Amino acid sequence: MRRMNLEDKLFNRNFVLYILGRLVSLIGSGIQIIAIPLYILDLTGSGAAMGIFTLLGILPRLLAAPFAGVIGDRFNRKNIMVLMDFLRGFLILYLAFLSFGGTLNLLILFIIQAVISVFDGFFGAATGAMLPDIVAEEKLRKANSILGSVNSFSMIIGPILGGIIYGILGISMVFLINGISFVISAISEMFIVYKVKFNQKEKLGVKAFFVDFKEGVLFIFKNRGLKFLFTFAMITNFLLSPLLQVVEPYVLRQIVKMSSEQYGFVQTFFTIGMLLGNVFLVSFLSKVKNKVLMLTGILLETFLLIMFSVLIFPNILSLFSIWQFFWITGLIYFSIGVFNVLVNVPISTNLQLMTPSNIRSRVFSTLEIFAQIMVPLGAVIYGFLLDHMAAHLLFLTVTLISLGVVIVFFIIAPHEVYEPKLSKGVEADGSIGS
Repeated sequence: MRRMNLEDKLFNRNFVLYILGRLVSLIGSGIQIIAIPLYILDLTGSGAAMGIFTLLGILPRLLAAPFAGVIGDRFNRKNIMVLMDFLRGFLILYLAFLSFGGTLNLLILFIIQAVISVFDGFFGAATGAMLPDIVAEEKLRKANSILGSVNSFSMIIGPILGGIIYGILGISMVFLINGISFVISAISEMFIVYKVKFNQKEKLGVKAFFVDFKEGVLFIFKNRGLKFLFTFAMITNFLLSPLLQVVEPYVLRQIVKMSSEQYGFVQTFFTIGMLLGNVFLVSFLSKVKNKVLMLTGILLETFLLIMFSVLIFPNILSLFSIWQFFWITGLIYFSIGVFNVLVNVPISTNLQLMTPSNIRSRVFSTLEIFAQIMVPLGAVIYGFLLDHMAAHLLFLTVTLISLGVVIVFFIIAPHEVYEPKLSKGVEADGSIGS
């Protein structure tokens, strides 16, 4: 009994340190995400400069993902996590130093943003794969819900603080606060007890890298449940992410004529919905089966998107004032945020359970590569379609197709998609070991 209590205490301490580290660094990042675009616009007034900065926040991480996955499966993930936080913290503090000295320029900012994006990739590959190693299998879904709450809270409070700090204290203080937050995060993570060891194969070289990366890809296609979830996530990401990133802003800003403040609040309603959805999942739905959560969440989420697409038909939209439609949209997006959690948390948990620890970074990095590629591809297609068909018809068509995909998925999905068991290991050819 004493040993069990010690293990529970160790679980609590490790997980709390893990969560605290992420909370501090995510709030710091949220502050910077808002402040740097404001700084660039104030400095240059250039949309092109903003586009370059945004691209440098995504593309380097995507290019680094294969390497991050291999490194994350060969070396101690806690050490990678700590190192990446220290490196990002020191780089951002260097930006603060340059800014205070009046020598910061866009070229330096862009270069450091690209390097930080690479470090983000290594950090994400290590920490995403690490969570199931420090949390018991039966507590993993709850842990993912808590992590989701932390992410949502950071997405709300970080940008608010970013706007305030930049407006009152300037970009130098933004960099200083964010840099310190990463260093504090790294220090807290140093106290995590993490003793997972992997069998080291040959030294890491070009050939070994390709062998390792291929092993991760093959594992996805050899595992039926994982392949099913992977395919479902790719298709829904292709259909829905660009819909919400391209078509929805076009509808709300160009057709409904919402102000930028109203549009910003609609996005905030969605994030608040995710936060409360995670709290609700932890507090009241912890014993509900994954299949029930996923089916309920995705069907209600899709139904709400169909409802929104009907409301933006011109003859229906004309019945509401802008403020009436704002509150209706806010309620819809708040509810979508809640139901989105019911889908994403079980899927994330099941992906973690299906993948052995010693290959998890590679598998998750591969998933990230394909998921990220699908979004810009869908964005280009939807942007083209917006020029050739009415936005409300495009929105309704895509949501109805998504509903069809959901129905087919739940009819043919194998049982292991909903109730997988924790995988323990993987052989060199990608098959599961004991």
